[in-house]
Amino acid sequence: MNNVQSRSTPWITKIVGLSFLFFLSSLPLQAQPLSPAARHIQSYYQQLLPTLQQAGRLSVPERDRRFTPAISSAFDLATMARLAVGPAWSSFSGAQQTAVREAFARFLIADYASLVSDYSADSFVVEPQAQDSRGGGEIVKTRLIQGGGRTVTVNYLVRGGRVIDVYLNGTVSDLATRRDEFASIIASGGADALIRRLRERTQSLLGSG
Repeated sequence: MNNVQSRSTPWITKIVGLSFLFFLSSLPLQAQPLSPAARHIQSYYQQLLPTLQQAGRLSVPERDRRFTPAISSAFDLATMARLAVGPAWSSFSGAQQTAVREAFARFLIADYASLVSDYSADSFVVEPQAQDSRGGGEIVKTRLIQGGGRTVTVNYLVRGGRVIDVYLNGTVSDLATRRDEFASIIASGGADALIRRLRERTQSLLGSG
């Protein structure tokens, strides 16, 4: 009897040990702490999520109204306006710069509100560690998880604790796209033409909802 026990004990020990390892492997890993930039984007998404989940049932003006406080807080809209204009910014008068900042902020939020039905989400994932950007700031990578498991990649350039660019589909710079568009408007009509165009487009976006 003692011989049987002595022979079986190692096998019992191995089985128990393997069972314990399996149990440990099935436990959820502790969430990695978020970097400050990633935490900023997570907070931003938490504010937006109720609207994103209802996007298809809301009008553009209603989405715009809900988006305004979250985007105004999370984004450095004044810096984004200057970067979107590019080198021509220094040629604008102080009054023109102020008008462009205001018109750009209103247009940007209205534009996102009009697009959000394509980027609506049931949940989101924010990668915990931001990556350094060559131009300064940090890139925070995120995924919006839509119905059916489809995901949309949206990355953010965060500098000084606020967003200064958005990369739709992960790589397409929103500001670079707008800068190309604004350059032709400024070339033909200067700051006043840009202000007028931004206001007209905002009105068109909000009126279409």
